[in-house]
Amino acid sequence: MDCGGDFTDRLFSRVANFEGLKALDIGCGTGDIAFRLAELVGANGHVTAIDINRDALEVAKGRASDRDLKNINFKAESIEDLAQSEYKFDIVTCRRVLMYLPNQVESMRIVRNALKPNGRLLIQEHDATVMQSSVNLPLHAKARAWIWDTVKAEGANLGTGFDLYSILADAGFTHCEIMVEAVVETPAQTSQTVNIVRALIPRIVKAEVATEEEIQVETLENRLIAERKEKNATFVKELVFGAIAHNGN
Repeated sequence: MDCGGDFTDRLFSRVANFEGLKALDIGCGTGDIAFRLAELVGANGHVTAIDINRDALEVAKGRASDRDLKNINFKAESIEDLAQSEYKFDIVTCRRVLMYLPNQVESMRIVRNALKPNGRLLIQEHDATVMQSSVNLPLHAKARAWIWDTVKAEGANLGTGFDLYSILADAGFTHCEIMVEAVVETPAQTSQTVNIVRALIPRIVKAEVATEEEIQVETLENRLIAERKEKNATFVKELVFGAIAHNGN
């Protein structure tokens, strides 16, 4: 599930030209960002995609094969493993990974050291520390809590977005450009809340945040829409932060 993909495209558009670059995607999962990078860098470029989840990597490899992508390879590695490598990259990407890291500044310092001089980090994080609505939308608040309480139970820092600039600056990055967008739902506009909840159900149940009976995912979309229409309200689900940070002047 490629949540936040449109925002990622807008973040990537801040880079004038990817052609021929050597790129690294950290926490690649099943490959969404790595595939975009592979297309952008072209035949003369190369993408290395790393993740600690071997099952996700196997899925990503299969998807890359289906797309006939020849300029990408996948490795079962962590950010800490990068500290042992002498290979340097022009571009590093990282989406919804930093929030899970216990030592965020040190992790970003390792990432900076993996960049060539004047190389760039493109990073995206979602932040849950925002007021949701000016009116009471109890089902929306509950669905949002199912997602974020689960992520928090797994060790994530829900305020990483607002901390992003200071984390990168403390790690030694320069010229940090921050962009922020709100993920909103209105009576006429929805987001991927239900798809996210559906995908997270095993984790929600494992974290004892809610049961499948409480969630009732098959009717959740209609119930959320009905609540927004009844209140004629806008709901802010979360903020999405992006940054382009440079290694050097």
